[in-house]
Amino acid sequence: MRLFCGLMLLLVCTANAWAQREPCLYGAESPDCGIKITMSPPLKPPDGNIFWVPNQITIDVPMRLHPTKVQLESGPTGTEVADAFKLFAETSRYKKVGNIAHFQLEIKNCPGVDNALDFVIFSPKLPSPIVVNYQPLECRQQENK
Repeated sequence: MRLFCGLMLLLVCTANAWAQREPCLYGAESPDCGIKITMSPPLKPPDGNIFWVPNQITIDVPMRLHPTKVQLESGPTGTEVADAFKLFAETSRYKKVGNIAHFQLEIKNCPGVDNALDFVIFSPKLPSPIVVNYQPLECRQQENK
């Protein structure tokens, strides 16, 4: 019994030590994290805050994180609005490309009057999901030509 308890304690300590070294816990914007979000059409100057729909969004997540799902949430900008964000799109399907999980979301309509997007990446290896925030944004429907 003592051996079993000792092994369990060792396992918990090892998992905790791994999580503390994970660069994504210090911020998804960290270059060491490796999360990359690409939009097509992209956000680009001079209208860098315009999110055009329809839009194909690609979220590349390093396989070391063992990602299981990606969600896109929309909500208002400002402080103390975290509870106001709501699920807009999600996928648990990805294509493995080398050591990257390649998730894709197709957005066909604007999420209402919301002007901020959160990309939420779930992993069983991390204590909480990784959130990448894009704000402020103005969503516009592309005109068919």
